[in-house]
Amino acid sequence: MGATDTIANWIVNTTYEDIPPEAIRVANESCFDVIGVILAGSAQPAGEIIKKYVTDQGAAPQATVLSTGEQSSVANAAFANGTMGHALDFDDFGGFGHPTVAIFPALLAIGEHSGATGRDLLEAYVVGCEVGLALQHATKYKQMDKGFHSTAVIGRLACTAACAKLMKLDHDQIVMALGMAGSMASGLIHNFGTMTKPLHAGMTCRDGVTAAQLAQRGFTAGDQVIEHPFGFATTVLGEGIYDLDEMADNLGKPYRVQDALMIKKYPCCGGNHAMLDSLFSLMRDNDFTYEDVADAEVDQSYYSVVMLYQDPDDELKGKFSAKYNVAAALVDGEVAVDTFTKDKIADPTINETMGKVRTRVMAKSEEMLTRSEDGHKVKITLKDGRVFEHVTARADILGSQKNPWGFDNIKAKFQENVALVLSEQGVEDAVNAWSDILQVSDVSGTISKTLSN
Repeated sequence: MGATDTIANWIVNTTYEDIPPEAIRVANESCFDVIGVILAGSAQPAGEIIKKYVTDQGAAPQATVLSTGEQSSVANAAFANGTMGHALDFDDFGGFGHPTVAIFPALLAIGEHSGATGRDLLEAYVVGCEVGLALQHATKYKQMDKGFHSTAVIGRLACTAACAKLMKLDHDQIVMALGMAGSMASGLIHNFGTMTKPLHAGMTCRDGVTAAQLAQRGFTAGDQVIEHPFGFATTVLGEGIYDLDEMADNLGKPYRVQDALMIKKYPCCGGNHAMLDSLFSLMRDNDFTYEDVADAEVDQSYYSVVMLYQDPDDELKGKFSAKYNVAAALVDGEVAVDTFTKDKIADPTINETMGKVRTRVMAKSEEMLTRSEDGHKVKITLKDGRVFEHVTARADILGSQKNPWGFDNIKAKFQENVALVLSEQGVEDAVNAWSDILQVSDVSGTISKTLSN
């Protein structure tokens, strides 16, 4: 039996009871969080465009586009909500880029149309996420070295696996769905800092729904999409960097969801988060502001995506600029949703402070010795000559499973996000309905009551 068959069997046979309670808890937090981020993203320029685009398609009313209350086809609703869920880059990350926004909007749409429960959603989410995390673990981000965005590449298969599970496809249908997803997988890092990065998430959700729906109707694809010499792993990820049979045989041994996912505190690229945690720690402990700083030096990986824009000229590029994030943090003492606006990008104080920020790019050989997961140094030199340094390891980022943010803070983030589009009563209703997704007995009814204007 090849890797594709083994994965399909695991998807079919895995049940809610097989999933560790800790994985369900973490999945619930991330899925709850992404609902709030979708609603906040619906008010962003990318969200406004995608809502209008989907409305203009005139599709059958099957699932809700948040937060308009309008309905479209399942695939279109997944497309819109997935795009909006990544518009702020405020959704969780870890593993294959941004797992939850690549999966959960598709499940929401399918679940609404099919009358699923919250338990059904979480079961399917964990199954799909585990497939993606296993592929990522086997390939060690090699697709990123080639310029592929893992959310859109590995996320296509993870989302398709989750959709297939929720739709109760059989083994052969799942094999066909995964085969289609392998041909859909793409997404270029070149598009980071534009509206097309969140579009990656939307297309991933749309394609996961489409692949599962077509497979259910008998559409065919190659039956060895993972392991074939011209299949997904070799063609998209690269040859000879994995043991696919071992990966497939060890799905769920152990589960990875409860260790991998990180809830974002800052609405920007995850590559900035360790750096920001270090900077804010130094500011708290040593009581200085941007006016006291003579020089700020931040180490960066030789392939860091937060080095894409040294002098960003719009808010989306700002999310991928280490220099801008450091300067904004020094000036404002925080990095929040309104950090990434046209006015902030043009702020003269922030721009002046950016002149004090230097990024030191680590050589590949140096980084291999220090290990990027150990973190990169932030060094602040004050005008009075004092020098402060701090390093935050990736695994210790605030919001990681080693340094959890706590559910009260996740709930507060949700409330702030949904307050951008819902009334005060609507915020309360949404929190009560979705903070414990396991208690959702009918996805359709709960969405109509809580997540649409």
